[in-house]
Amino acid sequence: MPRSRSPEETARDEHFYSDHIVFQVRRLHTWAVGIYSSYALPRATRQVENRLFKVPKRKFVDNSEVFEGMFEIPGDPASVEGNTDEKPLTLEGIKKDEFRALLGVMFKPHYAPTWSEKRQPSMEEWILVLKLTTMWQFASLRRVSIDALTPLLGAAEDPARWISLARLYDVNEWLFPALHALARRTKALQFDEVEPLGLATAIKMAEVRESFVGCRPNHTYISGGYSHSTESRNQHDFGAALRRLFGNELKE
Repeated sequence: MPRSRSPEETARDEHFYSDHIVFQVRRLHTWAVGIYSSYALPRATRQVENRLFKVPKRKFVDNSEVFEGMFEIPGDPASVEGNTDEKPLTLEGIKKDEFRALLGVMFKPHYAPTWSEKRQPSMEEWILVLKLTTMWQFASLRRVSIDALTPLLGAAEDPARWISLARLYDVNEWLFPALHALARRTKALQFDEVEPLGLATAIKMAEVRESFVGCRPNHTYISGGYSHSTESRNQHDFGAALRRLFGNELKE
């Protein structure tokens, strides 16, 4: 009598079978209770944002060093945060719009997207993606956000902000072009730009800008003297002055 075969064991595909995780995005706001704001006054706290997101876990584990380490910690599955709506993995201090921007890029479909999924992220949304990918060490997705934002730097009307972003999120390739754009800008350095730039940068930038002299000899002798040509500020090369004053920060 022929021997019967045992049915093949059903296995989960290692690429296309994914556990999901529930994140809770929560922000708390604390304020002083009283007429005058003081550290001595009692303080109250309330939730200003509280939103649940349920997404495949794999993208977080495979692409983020922070989440990979977090999920490697052993524990009872029943008590692990993120498995249910009742016990989500809480992300304190993250705004829902920040997390939504990250998920929109992370899970953007390549096939038959809906109308809303076809919409490209705005510059502000890409900055939010850069913020979270830097914080959570999503190396590949951080690079995607930098590459998406870099072409916008050339047309930026606010180079002081790009200098701040370059420093805040450690995007060194933005620093020199943003400093150069600020040096070339016709409008003088504004008072409200000093705080985000820092006093030292503002003083250095004032020196860089003052190095520009619009009228220079072109060494062409015409009837008794050298002719002069006028060079506009937005065409001047401030590279030498910038490297002299910001050399420690500017890495080649």
